Amino acid sequence: MKRTIMLNGYWKLKGEGERPEGGPTSIDIDARVPGHVHQDLLAAGCIADPGYRKQAEDCAWVEHWRWTYSREFEVERLDAGRMVLEFEGLDTFADVYLNGTRVARTDNMFVRYRFDVSGLLRKGTNELEVRFRTIAEGVENKPYSGRGAAFTSERLYVRRMQCTFGWDWVGRLVSYGIWRPVRLVFEDVAAIEDLYVHTKAIDGRGAAIGFALETIRHDGQPLRVEAAILDPSGRIVWEASRKLLGNKLELTADLAEPELWWPAGYGGQPLYKAVAKLYGETGIVDERECSFGVRTARIEQLPDKPGSAEARTTEELRARSAEWDMNGERPGSGFTLLVNGVPIYCKGANWVPSDPFPSRIPDSHYENLLRLARDADMTMLRCWGGGIYEPEPFWDGCDKLGILVFQDFMMACGTYPEEDGEWAASLAVEAEGVIRSLRSRPSLIMWNGDNENGMFDGEDDPDYPGRAIAERITGRLCAELDPSRSFLPTSPFGGNKNNSFTIGTAHYTGALFDIFDYLRHTDMRDYRAYFAGLLSRFCPEFPMFGTPEIHTLRRFMSEEDLNDPSFDMLEYHTKNHPGLVDFTLFRALETLADKLMPPAVSTVEKIRHMSYAQHEITRLVLEAYRRNRPYTGGILFWMFNDCWPASGWSLVDYYGYPKGGYYGFKKAARPVIASIDRQEKEGGYTFWVCNDKPEAILGTARLRVLKLDGKADDASRWSREFSFGVGGGTSSAIETVPLEELDALLDDSHLLVMDISGPFGEDRCVYFTGIPADMELEASGVRIESRQEGTEGGRLIITADRYAKAVLLHGEYVFSDNYFDLLPDERRTIDYRRLATGASAGAGGNGEIELISWN
Repeated sequence: MKRTIMLNGYWKLKGEGERPEGGPTSIDIDARVPGHVHQDLLAAGCIADPGYRKQAEDCAWVEHWRWTYSREFEVERLDAGRMVLEFEGLDTFADVYLNGTRVARTDNMFVRYRFDVSGLLRKGTNELEVRFRTIAEGVENKPYSGRGAAFTSERLYVRRMQCTFGWDWVGRLVSYGIWRPVRLVFEDVAAIEDLYVHTKAIDGRGAAIGFALETIRHDGQPLRVEAAILDPSGRIVWEASRKLLGNKLELTADLAEPELWWPAGYGGQPLYKAVAKLYGETGIVDERECSFGVRTARIEQLPDKPGSAEARTTEELRARSAEWDMNGERPGSGFTLLVNGVPIYCKGANWVPSDPFPSRIPDSHYENLLRLARDADMTMLRCWGGGIYEPEPFWDGCDKLGILVFQDFMMACGTYPEEDGEWAASLAVEAEGVIRSLRSRPSLIMWNGDNENGMFDGEDDPDYPGRAIAERITGRLCAELDPSRSFLPTSPFGGNKNNSFTIGTAHYTGALFDIFDYLRHTDMRDYRAYFAGLLSRFCPEFPMFGTPEIHTLRRFMSEEDLNDPSFDMLEYHTKNHPGLVDFTLFRALETLADKLMPPAVSTVEKIRHMSYAQHEITRLVLEAYRRNRPYTGGILFWMFNDCWPASGWSLVDYYGYPKGGYYGFKKAARPVIASIDRQEKEGGYTFWVCNDKPEAILGTARLRVLKLDGKADDASRWSREFSFGVGGGTSSAIETVPLEELDALLDDSHLLVMDISGPFGEDRCVYFTGIPADMELEASGVRIESRQEGTEGGRLIITADRYAKAVLLHGEYVFSDNYFDLLPDERRTIDYRRLATGASAGAGGNGEIELISWN
């Protein structure tokens, strides 16, 4: 039977090099594996926390030193068979030595390395050493200078996490380390190399499940495989016993009454278990198991029918976006994900590494982030191509919660060296390993070749950056190893250019400068119509930034920084896009808040306005995409989480606390929502119900015009009530009121409210005709009426005498809602919880909750 010795834990770390400011030229400290050099240096007091203020600049020297990890370990006996030294992750250029002999040279952070050390291992004490070469040494013979890339070009030749070479949301924090577990494996006469389980078909008679096994033999004795599938309750529903005649075995398991796996909001997530046991002459020699879900998936891209509503929308979008959409007379085409034959509306965001040193991310942090995604009714996360292939806790969570994953291969924003044979060979090993490790996961829904490498070319261009990689390596391997899943060569992809808004997928991050021109050069009085017009068939990246809450900012800056009217520290932690010279990302956010929100009386209030701006725009954009279903198939915001203590793109901050944009997303992502759209050209206010439930719904709608300064008994000025019905998976305009009827009632002291209710629950949309700064607000009397504490959090009841705008609960908790509006005399129940963990020590509720609103 296979035997394993884990080699994690305490190691020694030595470093040699020079610091620009002088000081020691060598370091010898204790280390932890898995880990990164920066973690050990921080623990030993050799560097300050690179997340605090501008201290990342003070540890830039770490990248330029050579680092060596070493340890001794004991082996009591040397078994027959093969002895394998296995590293799940080495970051990045390393030489591995066992008992003084070099075992291998590595060049890829993403490869799981397995080295045969049968002739080098000895009984008793063994010495293991991993010597890391610097990034500069790893690329010293590569022609990277001048090669097209965002931020920096040497990274293109380095198969490691790209974003920590410096991006517009994280500083340059290049590290080294044994970043995933390491072990010594004693294999018996044979071993299971791979187990792959997938759904081949589902029909009225059941499901056909593919069960594929690959092995490696160390001698010629006969082998037998015992295979079984257990249902979600643990009951065996299929089993088989076969002689293993070669190294591979492929079987089909027929399940008569399968429990189907569904995305969140569309059904349950029952997980089956596949078990394979390999037997030799003396008994079991190896076994492996994996969980899987019974489900099918495909992308439907139907062309627009001539004269249809979709064709008209395509025509309008092409007229507005001629720079990107140069498709001539080619019809537009939809982009709809079907799971088990049912259209799924993809609402979510982009996932990036949760730490610049990902070895230190605790499982509980993954649990919190994925819980936040599910609580916000997200159906999809996109694992972005400048990060890492996430570990099992991430995938286990997505499988259990029903969160679909759109997985990039790790290449982003550059012209990668597809002509370099050494680099391409390493990528091929990486891609094959990743595909094999993830292809049984039900949450993995589609593959993507890279991020934005071919964005400025068309899908028919023969040599756009990344095309050769997709055709020869990533796409070919997906077709061979995982043929049931869709593969897109790049993101965005489809049409001419690949960032076409009417065909395939489109990134509005690609059109970021157009958005910034709007922020900078208009008064934004029409901001609702502008952002509602930024449509596409499927948007894997929609950008909208915002600041974290004040309690988060205090974790990585001082009170002096927080109150600095120049916002120098906040801008440092926002980073910037390389194409922006005189109008940075931070200044764009500041401009957005200044133009939409009332004048701020302090830096803290201005920061909160910048958070509310993200709430407002995220909500509006998601509502617009949902109203335009089925023209749109989904939208993923840039981005979900953060990699270091930052202010900028994310919906959830580095420590795991929601930002304003998260609550805006959550408001607009509920399965059934109310939405109001003022349509100047059509001459009416249109009242929508967007239903993402697969079944039809019935309900009652109530429309009202309310006075901003009114109390409950005198606030209503106009009302209308009626019943409605909306089909499953559709958005419908349930009522239209002429502009002249409501415009006569609406001004800076009135707002329009739409409430819907029914067996599905209830929802509300509040519409103000001007910009938020125009609201003539009276003191609302908003207050916490009661608070109940529990072991993991508690519950608040909030009320107000008059309309209360942008009610914010500020504290170190996750709140069930925030930045919400209250109507006169309304009572809102808000649950809150402490974080089980944060990205650093001390993340958790301190008891204080501050109530803030605009009035």
